[in-house]
Amino acid sequence: MKMKKSVLFYVSALLISVMLFSCKPSDEKIQKQVETALTAIESTVTPVVKDGVVTLSGAVESEEAKAAAETALKALKDVKSVVNNVEVKPTVVINPDEVLSTAITTLLTAGGFADVKAAVDSGIVTLTGDLKRADLQKVLQIANEAKPKQVINKLNLK
Repeated sequence: MKMKKSVLFYVSALLISVMLFSCKPSDEKIQKQVETALTAIESTVTPVVKDGVVTLSGAVESEEAKAAAETALKALKDVKSVVNNVEVKPTVVINPDEVLSTAITTLLTAGGFADVKAAVDSGIVTLTGDLKRADLQKVLQIANEAKPKQVINKLNLK
């Protein structure tokens, strides 16, 4: 009788385990839920689901967008946890043309590079004139420190 009870107990435990395991949502199902949630918040991050854990990767424009993706997924019933590996893109500051032109011209003159001219158009600086090869790095650094969109080197090196 005792043997029958222990066998019955083990069989019952096995059946309960199988039923609980089979009721667990698959990673594929969770992946679809996750992708739907991310689409709803217009996210560009990439999710990967493994054993109910969602790992996010990619890059977004702000900390708020990174947090929104994580919050949306944590709210899903079948998601166990979220690993947020999303990077926030650095903010690029591009100065207006007038500011660029004034800053670069002032710095070039102060640095003794009177033969170098800087033309600015839509954030793009074009350097022209004559320059010693040894001074090229200094002049390019001056131009880049003014925070342009791009620096085009058309200098004649001596």
